[in-house]
Amino acid sequence: MDANENPLLKALPPAVDWLSYLTILEYNLAPKQLPVLHGLLQDTTFTANVGWDLVHLLLPLLPESRTCLQDIARLGNPREVVLKVTELLEALATADEVRDAAEEAEGNSSELEQSTKTHAAVPSDESTSSSHGHDAPSVPSIHMDQDQPPKPPSRVSQFCVLVDMLAVLHPRIKTKHPSRFLSTSLQPLLSAYASLLTYDEPIDAVLDFIKTLAGTKRPKLPPRKSSMQVLIQPQGSSGAAPDPEANEEPVAPEENNLQQRLIQSFLTFVVEGYLSSLPAGDDIVAMCWSTRLRQQSHPEKKVPGKDSACEAFEKDERLHRQDSILGQMLALARDLNLVPEELATTLVEPEYLIPDDSDDLPSSASEVPLSRPGCLYLLCATIAAKVFFHAPTTIPHLSTFPIYSTILRGFLSPEQFTGSIGTESLPLIDSLLFLESYISEIPGFGKKLPDDKIFNSHLQCLSLLSANTPSRTLRYNAHVLATRVFHAHPSGDRRFSIIKDNLEFCPYENLKASATGWLKDEIVNARRLEHSISHSTPRTETEAKTTPFGEANCMSIMARHVFLRPTDMTDDAFLAHQNYYLAVLNLYYLLLTMGGRGEYPYIDTIDDGLDYPSNHDWLTDMEHRIKKFREENEEEAGMGLMEGLIAMCHEKFIPHNDGCQ
Repeated sequence: MDANENPLLKALPPAVDWLSYLTILEYNLAPKQLPVLHGLLQDTTFTANVGWDLVHLLLPLLPESRTCLQDIARLGNPREVVLKVTELLEALATADEVRDAAEEAEGNSSELEQSTKTHAAVPSDESTSSSHGHDAPSVPSIHMDQDQPPKPPSRVSQFCVLVDMLAVLHPRIKTKHPSRFLSTSLQPLLSAYASLLTYDEPIDAVLDFIKTLAGTKRPKLPPRKSSMQVLIQPQGSSGAAPDPEANEEPVAPEENNLQQRLIQSFLTFVVEGYLSSLPAGDDIVAMCWSTRLRQQSHPEKKVPGKDSACEAFEKDERLHRQDSILGQMLALARDLNLVPEELATTLVEPEYLIPDDSDDLPSSASEVPLSRPGCLYLLCATIAAKVFFHAPTTIPHLSTFPIYSTILRGFLSPEQFTGSIGTESLPLIDSLLFLESYISEIPGFGKKLPDDKIFNSHLQCLSLLSANTPSRTLRYNAHVLATRVFHAHPSGDRRFSIIKDNLEFCPYENLKASATGWLKDEIVNARRLEHSISHSTPRTETEAKTTPFGEANCMSIMARHVFLRPTDMTDDAFLAHQNYYLAVLNLYYLLLTMGGRGEYPYIDTIDDGLDYPSNHDWLTDMEHRIKKFREENEEEAGMGLMEGLIAMCHEKFIPHNDGCQ
């Protein structure tokens, strides 16, 4: 088409007014006109007048229209364009979910790669020279079948380009209160980001955006292999036009503090969204921090022939990327002066609640809340960087009581929702367990304990996590921690009371199994103390005398709550008690190995509190119940483990009549 006949050039003002020209442009805008439009957009007067109203027209023409959108971000009126971009991000956040499902089924990345290969070509001299009346910057030539309109761009590609535009626009705005534009943009941006958490590219775009606002100068990490790269490489604000409405007054320090706080807050909510979107498998849950620390602290318990969680994060590309993303987030937190001490303080202090009816923009930094889960994740990432990667990081002072117990109650609210503990998001549970695991390995753990009410509430929270969490890996991690906290209590009488209460009143069978395991551990420890008295310290003698577990009659008190009648249960109930009965059989076998009457008579005292004539009758009942279960059910359901333990107990059994083995 002759340049003089091109409607975009022919109708240029003053031929028509700007409003009429926008109508003409909208009617004639097509992929083949993008090189012409790109040339026109180099005129700042043109771009300032119409650029803001072209964004929504150019977005459906991605990826070919990206250069024009960058022109608008660099040369248009930043105040008008930033509002338009914000409006489009709001629309993205509420876009049709059906389209999302279709994109995911088809494969978003492959679609974009194919689109790039089909429509991008080497620019020609002819197309460059005809774009305007003078030489214009070159853009790719467009070769399309006009009878078959291209597929609309994915929401991911639209999001990445809009975020890229915001990174150029916000630094251009020179006003007395730039925070007003920033806070107006961040909430829609966060909502749009939250709707795209299942994709990789949005987090890259958002982190680049935060780096720009934070003024980060460090070099970027090597790019990932992704067909989206062509769409998300930020261009920066080089060559950008000045703000035509610029305010020459210097920005007040309070305003600068407010802007920084807004970006800090935004980062914490981005971190929260990212962690919440991570997949949770049977062995690897989100960042798997609690499991990695447990395995690193106890390498002797590694399963032979199976990669540990730490090894998995080194070898698996997806998991390695998760560590890399968290590393970038930590670096941004440092750039924004969001230090670990402030993260910990935010978790301990009462949550700042914004009134539901408040639509006002924040006027001070104190009115901008941080995401509590985001702060927890950043604090855990800081500790993980030091523990797993030996980063030179300073960790704030942390203790189980009162700091961690306050954090735990803040997220689990045991006073109000005890029944729901363990149903929280798995990344949150993993992080809470990791934080306690780290604290429990600090020298002095358990030396200063609170009153019984707070201790019991804390132990109950950990125990409920071990009972209700759907991930078996996190259940085990919570059990290990609950056990560590339980044994840390200095009072043997209090530990005895906790075990008895759990066995007698707790409705969760796996917690009864834990309590039975604690009982076994306490008896073993009591015997170890007793055997070492001959060459012990005064403290050891005191412990041995004061712990009730050193007295054989402790089993007469516990027996009726430990040795439950298996014949009174249905098959379903018996199966549900399987782990519990395994724990009881382990305890029973331990007591049998400790000797007979007069030597260490735990076994003999069981009968004093048992509903059976003798403890051996209970063992026989167990044997018969398992046999009955096998006869009525085709599946073995793990009964072999209990049968094996019963056989071992029969071999060790001490007859009542002779008191010897």
